[in-house]
Amino acid sequence: MMINYKKLQRAEFIKMTGGLAFLMLSNKWSFAESSLSSELVSTAQKRQEYTISLLKQLVTDIGPRASGSKAYAKAAKIVLKEMQRSLPEVNYDKYEFDDWGPISSSDLIVAGQHIEAIPQKRGYGTPAEGVKGIFAKNGSGYAIIDEQSAHIQAYFSVNQYGRAIAGSGSGNLDKSVPVFGLGKQDIPLLDRMAKNKSQAWIKSEYKPIHKAPGINVIGRIPGKSKSEILIIAHLDSIFNTPGANDNAASVIVMLMLAHAASARQSNHSLTFVASDSEEYVFEGAYHYANSRIADNTMQDIKYVLNFDSLTYGPNLWINSKDQGVKDMIRDIHKDLNIESTPIYGENDGFVMDSLPFKPSGARALHANSRGYDEKTLPVYHRPDDTADKVPLDCVETSFQVFDEFIKRVDRL
Repeated sequence: MMINYKKLQRAEFIKMTGGLAFLMLSNKWSFAESSLSSELVSTAQKRQEYTISLLKQLVTDIGPRASGSKAYAKAAKIVLKEMQRSLPEVNYDKYEFDDWGPISSSDLIVAGQHIEAIPQKRGYGTPAEGVKGIFAKNGSGYAIIDEQSAHIQAYFSVNQYGRAIAGSGSGNLDKSVPVFGLGKQDIPLLDRMAKNKSQAWIKSEYKPIHKAPGINVIGRIPGKSKSEILIIAHLDSIFNTPGANDNAASVIVMLMLAHAASARQSNHSLTFVASDSEEYVFEGAYHYANSRIADNTMQDIKYVLNFDSLTYGPNLWINSKDQGVKDMIRDIHKDLNIESTPIYGENDGFVMDSLPFKPSGARALHANSRGYDEKTLPVYHRPDDTADKVPLDCVETSFQVFDEFIKRVDRL
């Protein structure tokens, strides 16, 4: 029988090769690799150096990491190698998905003036000649209206934080209407153009993508029990941004937590997920969650922590319905003398990439952040969400809070 040792699970290999292999493998991981990797993040200065290094690799060197792209695959490989420095079980969770996205788009032209407009991530293109008509207000956004039929030819949302980002549709739109995003700085001009019923034109083209590759990166530290803490942070960005704050910095926080935890013997098993396709309806998280349902391990998950944009400010924005979770976050800030103030939302914590894990019945939190809003929120989903825009103090705060959170949960 030909055995492919690369495909063997660690436990299977140990069982086949006996106790000596167990001693060699477990000792090598527990005392050599884990000690060295945890040392990478053992001080605030080392964590800062680690963060800067990985921001360069994941953001500056690669650029946008859209799901299904070669750039995303490069980022996933980097994260895989980082997890392998610390964790005994690391693998890709691969899947395929059909997608579509913009490949070209013009500015919005109103009364001869060019205004930046960004097409919707998963939307509809215009005819080859574009669409034209009267520019008008439409609810909280704007629209191009056909003069004869009065039908909406294109819809425009407005980014409340800053310059134009990918558009988001309105509930009263026909599904095939092209959608674009505009920036809040253009509102006075847009209102004037709408009041004057100015002529407007825009054009965009979309391309279907069949069987695009999706790649989640999964790392795991088995604990003394099957009870599990799952930490997830999405690695992908949208098509036009390198995504430093959203969400490379949060992935880096998660990796540092993995390095730190690898040197401890935990009661709970720990799973770290760098997920794909969060920006495209959470397909990566759903794929991994479905695999957990299929192998009957979903119920092992007792806590779900979803990290999404932890560096918009020093004040962690925690969504959870679990009062115990919120109290623990509050106590950690007090006990560690962290001078920021956590914010508590009313969501149950099962949102976006944590939503697929709701069948577990776990205690959940979704963590975002606020505090440097004027500096960080304007780069949300923008090309200038670059490595230099990440506040390193927020990375450190997030690491301290959630490293302590994992320790305290593990003692329960």
